[in-house]
Amino acid sequence: MPNPARWRWASPLLLGAALLSGACRGGAVREESVHKVSTGEMTDSAWQSLATKRIFFGHQSVGANIMDGVGDVVRDEPRIGLRVAEGEDALNGGGGVFAHARIGRNGDPVLKTDEFARLIEGPLRGKVDVAFHKYCYADFSETTDVAAVFDHYRKSMARLRAEFPGVDFVHVTTPLVRVQSGPKAAIKQLLGRPLRGYGGNFARERFNGLMRQAYGGREPLFDLAAIESTRPDGRRETIRSGGRSAYALVPAYTTDGSHLNETGRRRVAEELLVFLARPPATR
Repeated sequence: MPNPARWRWASPLLLGAALLSGACRGGAVREESVHKVSTGEMTDSAWQSLATKRIFFGHQSVGANIMDGVGDVVRDEPRIGLRVAEGEDALNGGGGVFAHARIGRNGDPVLKTDEFARLIEGPLRGKVDVAFHKYCYADFSETTDVAAVFDHYRKSMARLRAEFPGVDFVHVTTPLVRVQSGPKAAIKQLLGRPLRGYGGNFARERFNGLMRQAYGGREPLFDLAAIESTRPDGRRETIRSGGRSAYALVPAYTTDGSHLNETGRRRVAEELLVFLARPPATR
């Protein structure tokens, strides 16, 4: 139990840091327990089926982190037997493969979706069984017109689904960043200044909320943001500001505050591989 006398003598700065820690780590904000999947949960037949699929994933830097993690898991789990290759040309040879490539540029989510559509409708036509792309944390800021970005995404994906009914299109929520914490953040909070990571994460979660509302339980949705914000003990990394709450990247999953380190990339990769190995109706 904390010593009440010690808290009575705490300075405003320390109290601010304590309050900030509660907001950034969850505190009174809702705490959800999330089950961590394991590759060991899947049967040999499920992995064998996945290894026959032609998969394409369009991404930028966080996606590259995830694919590094996929490579790690596949090397450590011989049962998976999935071939992983970089570049859209990897789909030209036939046979199962998890191909991935960088598309578009950060800061322009519309371009990423347009380039993904161009690949599916052009060079990759008839070559994929499963296809998806994701946005980056850098595609969203406090000034992003989230509704417009989602509207373009939704219309583009609806067109692709109608044009390619045999392709399993997967939707992916956008990744988050770690929020600022520590003494400097506590000072900013006391001075009423914005904390790094807050505004952008609220915008990202607005987009993610639209994705969950539109596709959750209806079409395959890989909730990357939920995984990134779930701590090793199963609780969520949450933030709160002005009566609003949102999620943030777990500090243990990143070194620079936005990209995934070895721990983070493996956590996401395991979840992604299990997700893809499941029948579409159960995702």
